[in-house]
Amino acid sequence: MPLILCHSPKGGTGNSFVAAHLAMHLAAKGHEVVALDFTYQDALKLSFGLLPGQALAPYQGAPGSGLAVAGVELASAWGAARDPGFATALREGRSPFSDRKVHIADVAAGDRDMKDLLEPHALLRICTLLPQPASLAALTKVQADTPALELTRTLFILNQVDDTHRFSRHTHIFLRELLGERLLGSIRRDEAVNEAAAMFEPVSKYAPASAALSDLATVAGEIETRAGLEGGTVEPA
Repeated sequence: MPLILCHSPKGGTGNSFVAAHLAMHLAAKGHEVVALDFTYQDALKLSFGLLPGQALAPYQGAPGSGLAVAGVELASAWGAARDPGFATALREGRSPFSDRKVHIADVAAGDRDMKDLLEPHALLRICTLLPQPASLAALTKVQADTPALELTRTLFILNQVDDTHRFSRHTHIFLRELLGERLLGSIRRDEAVNEAAAMFEPVSKYAPASAALSDLATVAGEIETRAGLEGGTVEPA
C-alpha cells in the first residue's frame, strides 16, 4: 500500500497539478493508482480534464470505488479526512490503504493536521515550491521544529521556473545548492498549463508538446525511482 503524500507549506504552488501528473505517470507505467483529493477546493480532478461540477465518489478504502480517468482511480477524501474513525486508525498506525495500489494523497497547504496524520504512513512526501519569496520563506514551515534539511523522506520540486527572470534563475541555483539531490527537478513555466485548465482539458491533450509536461514526466520518473516503484509496487518499510 505505497502512499505518496503531496503537501506544500504554502498554497498556490501547483501541488494538485503535480499530484495529478504523478498519478497519471505511474498509471502509464503500469501501476494501479488511486489519487485521493483531501482538499475542500476539490481541484485535483481539473488536471484530469474533468469539469468543476463533476462529483467524485467519496473514498471508502475499498478498491474500485472511485472514478477511473487516464488509468487513475479518482476519489474525494474530504469526507474521510473528517471521519473520526479514519483519523483514529491513522494515529494508531493502522493504514486504511489496505490494497496493493499506489495511493497519491493531495493535501491542502493549510490542512497540517491531515498532513501530520498521513506522513508516518507515506513512503515519500513531495513538497512543491515556487520561485517566489513567500514560497521560499515557507521552507521553515515544511515541518514544525525540524529543519527542512533533516526531513529525509521529503523531496522538493520547483514549479513555474522561468530562466528569463533573474530571481527565478537564482532561486533554482540556491535550492540546488541547499537541497542537493533532494531537489527532484524543476518544471518550466508554460502558459499552456493555464490554457488547458481554462479549457477543462488535460495538458497532455491540449498541448502535448508542452515544456511543463516534459518536465513533469522527468520529475515523476525520479519520484518513481526514489519510491522504489520501478518494476512493481512495494510496501513501505
